[in-house]
Amino acid sequence: MFRTLGFDKCFGVDAVGASGGLWVGWRKESRMKLVKACNHFIILLVEKYNGLVWYLVLFYGAPSVSLRASVLQEVEEWIGSYKAPFLMVGEFNQVEYRCDKLSLSQRLITVADEFNLWIIRNELLDIPFKGPRFSWCNNRKGEKRVYERIDKAFGSKDWFTVFPNTGIKHYPIQISDHAPIEVDLNLVGTVGNIPYKLDAWVLDHEECMERIRVDWKRVDKGSPTYQVTRKLSRIQTSVKRWTLDKRA
Repeated sequence: MFRTLGFDKCFGVDAVGASGGLWVGWRKESRMKLVKACNHFIILLVEKYNGLVWYLVLFYGAPSVSLRASVLQEVEEWIGSYKAPFLMVGEFNQVEYRCDKLSLSQRLITVADEFNLWIIRNELLDIPFKGPRFSWCNNRKGEKRVYERIDKAFGSKDWFTVFPNTGIKHYPIQISDHAPIEVDLNLVGTVGNIPYKLDAWVLDHEECMERIRVDWKRVDKGSPTYQVTRKLSRIQTSVKRWTLDKRA
């Protein structure tokens, strides 16, 4: 079945209960070699045609808070022994900062300090992304809905020296509770000036919808086209401010 998808080789680790499970497939021209595999990460050695060697770490963070530190410690022992650049990508099940979580709850982010210290200690660099900010949703309704950015990638301290154009593409959350993410080693350019897009999650909050209704009802003088343009501009500014307040 995997060969029909274009892969010559593949490897996987079974899920434990209802969580986890890792799988990777690659073509023979990728020149990849399995180094280490367990329930929470798969490490592959990648050798390019020019002799460049680097490691790919596919990671799944422990969903249980009590187990996260031990899983991070285990992968740290492996990546700490590597002399070549490495890229770590996957579901970390951990938010770094408040801006990476959208929720009406004002509770502190669990073990965020420990996770950030782990990033600093291992000199990891956050790979920049394009697309929607959040990569996971709990799929609950209304005020109980939570969005987080827990699917991400990190590079070693020398990663951008070798692959300076590396970036991530975030796709919309559709079928799963997670959004697909794609790492591109040649994602040229930065987020830069792109058209503003209204994130779908804001429409689930009555407070934001009320702002939109109020802004739309405001009366503007001028031609019908000008009035519509002013209303849309005002709504855009208002919604932007609201989303920033919620992420703060």
